[in-house]
Amino acid sequence: MTQQLKHNQETIPPELRLYTTAEAAAILNVSLRTLQSWVRNGTLPHVRLGESRRLVRICAQDLENFIQQSYR
Repeated sequence: MTQQLKHNQETIPPELRLYTTAEAAAILNVSLRTLQSWVRNGTLPHVRLGESRRLVRICAQDLENFIQQSYR
């Protein structure tokens, strides 16, 4: 990892961190397929990026809220 990239990651506030679907699935300890299903049906809030809007990212705060709601 380059020094510039490390510096950029350190300056992003944790609540603004965006996770890939694979990272979010690992955090939640579910399969990628399960997480993609939650994204498709709107269970897990997400953002779509890029020209084609195919890139899916999950905001750290949304992931935290999802975890908290799951334990209620």
